[in-house]
Amino acid sequence: MYGMFHGLYNMESRRRAASAESAARRSETKTGEVQRELRLIAERLDKLVLINMAMWSLVQERTGVSEEDLANRIQEIDLQDGVADGKVTRNVRQCPNCRRTMSRRHNKCLFCGSANLGETALENI
Repeated sequence: MYGMFHGLYNMESRRRAASAESAARRSETKTGEVQRELRLIAERLDKLVLINMAMWSLVQERTGVSEEDLANRIQEIDLQDGVADGKVTRNVRQCPNCRRTMSRRHNKCLFCGSANLGETALENI
């Protein structure tokens, strides 16, 4: 009788160990995916910073706009959402076709397929 219970206990222990190993592998896979996504985001951010620096240098060079002018405009735009927090808060938009809430992550309405056309060039980024 003891041998039978011992055998069942060993089977259950092996099953739990295999389940834990499987969970650990899934976790490692998910961690790898998150790390790759973070690298892609960091690369995109670096490119956007470079583009902004290039645009600012061209604007300064060709128009004579000063650093102070830029700082004032940044503050003005920051306050458009009512909070001086150093970032732009995007408002929720409605689909022009079906009037449902549109996701900013998608180029089309998830409900009717209408194109998510931003009001400005930067809204489509």
